[in-house]
Amino acid sequence: MAGATPGCLVKYQPKLVHVARSAKKAVPKTRKPATAPRRLKPADRERLILDEATRYFAERGLNGGTEELAQRLGVTQPLLFRYFPTKSAMIERIFRDIEVNMFNPDWPRLIGDATVPLDERLFRFYRDYFSRVLTREHFRLFLYSGLAWAERRTTRDHSRMRGEMYPAIARAIRAEISPATPAGARITKVEMEAVQSLHAMMYHLAVRRWVFGPPIQMKNDEMIRLKVAIFLGGVRSLA
Repeated sequence: MAGATPGCLVKYQPKLVHVARSAKKAVPKTRKPATAPRRLKPADRERLILDEATRYFAERGLNGGTEELAQRLGVTQPLLFRYFPTKSAMIERIFRDIEVNMFNPDWPRLIGDATVPLDERLFRFYRDYFSRVLTREHFRLFLYSGLAWAERRTTRDHSRMRGEMYPAIARAIRAEISPATPAGARITKVEMEAVQSLHAMMYHLAVRRWVFGPPIQMKNDEMIRLKVAIFLGGVRSLA
């Protein structure tokens, strides 16, 4: 009979109909996002861009592109340039924000407090210095900028550290190993170089932690105490 279903397929007919209906249901449809993109205040959007840009340039270096940064943020490049006219302006703002917040005004008082043993003062100072300055993102950015932006060396070298903290540390060391030296005596080049060597020990610790990669077996606080002890032991032996 014309139009009749062959007998061999009769028992499969319900399954075939079910499959056909399922196929119709499986046709993909355009779906709207579950939630609309958040609308942020300009200041909040700028902060979001700067925070992600800090992480991005610390990972990729200052040659990283704004197109990839925009993709990471889930925005367009034109939106980035509404907040920062150029990539250089964005990077400059990142460093300005870092430098504004990295100096603790309590540091000179901490180093100058003779009621606390010198090794303990230096330990407390460098422990705080690590948490403020020698973080992974900040330290890697300092390295990249030192190689790429030589014209900003004065700012990158932390002028307040050189102008305030190095002399304060030098005077604290002098008071312990050479107490007969007049308090108002000028800090010598040798004393400043000694302080620079202590600072370099801490920077090398940051290089090992954030650049070279192999894990350090000791905790950071233990390493800082060790570096301070080695430095003071050497300085005292020269007194």
